[in-house]
Amino acid sequence: MNEQTYMNLKDVVKLKRPELDVKKINRENKHFKHLVDSYMNWNQPRGPYDYDEPRSTYEDDIIECIGYYNWDGFALAQHLSEYKYIEPDSDLVHILEDVISVKSSLEIEIEIQWVKENFLTISDDVIGKKVNVKQGYKKYENHYITTIRPDTYEVTISDDINKKGGWVIKYEDVTLL
Repeated sequence: MNEQTYMNLKDVVKLKRPELDVKKINRENKHFKHLVDSYMNWNQPRGPYDYDEPRSTYEDDIIECIGYYNWDGFALAQHLSEYKYIEPDSDLVHILEDVISVKSSLEIEIEIQWVKENFLTISDDVIGKKVNVKQGYKKYENHYITTIRPDTYEVTISDDINKKGGWVIKYEDVTLL
């Protein structure tokens, strides 16, 4: 019999949040598939010396773009020009502008899976609690949790208890006061 683990408000998450690994990208992600389809349509054979590539080749090109350090459409088009020897145009730049949103979709997908696999939950009663947060180089002191995002194990904080927006923070970085 499996026993479910519940976390208390002051429990510290000892598990590391997953990071996107371009070698393990879910090629079935709907946003990824849509971007690959757009790229394939743009890259249709145009001349007698062009030939059709398998879908995996186009997927590999998009994965190369996701793993690149600059997700600007123009920079990605230039990168593909050097990497794949294609001749980019404004249509390709427009298509590649979506790489950053596809990357975000893939990251959210793995975070949701991480939350499920580790039985991480955020109780509704944390809304309105006063907190301090240190996330990266940023510190937020005497803020309030205004909303929760249980699917990604995140909360929104603000210095105004009645505000519904604010900064999205990883829950494991929150210290309740």
